This record gives sequence, C-alpha cells and structure tokens, in this order.
Amino acid sequence: MARIPVIGRPRFGFSHEQWPFVLVLVSNWIFAFAWLFGIKAFWFWQPEHWNGFGDRLALLFNCAIFAILPGLLGVAVVAGQRLNPEMWVGQKVRPNSALDINTRFILNTFEQFTLYLIAHAGLCLYAVQHEVRSVPIITGLFLLGRLLFWIGYHKNPYLRAFGFGLTFYPTFGIFVWLMLRMVFGIYVDI
Repeated sequence: MARIPVIGRPRFGFSHEQWPFVLVLVSNWIFAFAWLFGIKAFWFWQPEHWNGFGDRLALLFNCAIFAILPGLLGVAVVAGQRLNPEMWVGQKVRPNSALDINTRFILNTFEQFTLYLIAHAGLCLYAVQHEVRSVPIITGLFLLGRLLFWIGYHKNPYLRAFGFGLTFYPTFGIFVWLMLRMVFGIYVDI
C-alpha cells in the first residue's frame, strides 16, 4: 500500500516555499534599520546650508552619482562581454550566461535607480536639516544592496533576494514616509 505524504498546515498562511522569502524580508528590514541607525549613532554630519532648493538638489545629485555607479559598471562589463562569441547562440544571448545575467542586472539596476531617484528627491525636499544625513547613509545601503544583488545573481538566482531587498525596501520605506508627510502632514524623524 502506498503511503500518502502528510503535508502540514502552512504556518501563518505561508507555504514552506514562501518562508525563506519571508525570512529574507524580515532580515532586510532588520539589517536596513541597523545600518541606518547604527551609522547615525556615530556620524553627526549635516550640511552647512540647507535653506534653498539648490542645496537640496546638490545633495540629491551628489548621492545619485554614487548610486548609479553599479549600473555604469554593469554597462561597461556587458560591453566587453558582447565581444565574446561564447556568450552567444546564433544572434541571441546564451541563456543564463554571464552576459545574460549582467544584462538583467543592468535592467533591474536602472529600474531600482529610477525609484531611488524619485524617493530621494522627495526626501531631500521634505527632510529637515538635522535629518538630511539619512540621504547619503541610505545611498550607501543602496550601493551595498546592488553589489550583493549582482554577486548573488551570479552565484544562485535565489541569493540575489537579499541584495534586492536592500535596494527596494528602504526605497519603499521612503515612499511611505513621503506619503505620511505630503498627504497627512505627519513628520517622522528618519
């Protein structure tokens, strides 16, 4: 007689396959908060001038230049890889080759950067002077996330999740912060 495997009830409505992603989500939030508040505990920078739109725009673009560096580096790497005939099958990129992965990395990086730029533009516009140091701190987290995403993507597609979360969830958090500020007039220190 054949035994039918017993499948337990999913805990909290999540299947066994979903739990690793829930754990990555929770670890992303814990790491991001530890990064932000850990650095803020020791780094007390604030700009000398924070009066006009120009000061805010300058900070935004100073940080954005660093945030786009992984995308720029990815484009340079792909430009070199396109010359390698082993990366191609006929006229199509070999599936799951380094060229294919790096091309997908570039696409995702520019998607993430677009969200980053909009979120940080709002953050620069609405943050008070003593809280503006969060912009370069979160930019550093964005850079770390992009690097871990890229490395993880080459090792195993599942390993890219943590790096993705380090770029996406803080940006999502900034959008929530902006909605509280713009829609409801609630200001929460970052």
